Amino acid sequence: MNGILEYLLHTPILLVPLLLLVAVLIFAILKKLLKVAIVLLIAGVLYVLLVRYLGGGL
Repeated sequence: MNGILEYLLHTPILLVPLLLLVAVLIFAILKKLLKVAIVLLIAGVLYVLLVRYLGGGL
């Protein structure tokens, strides 16, 4: 494992595309999680408004 890391550190022409690929994957995952968080936030706000204005005795 150390040999692979040393080889990548000594050849930046291979390290740069690998780092770009990792950055794109992390960005895609964070973007998906952010969308889920926004949907959950909107659903929570709508639920609170529903309970507040229509009452909790459904």
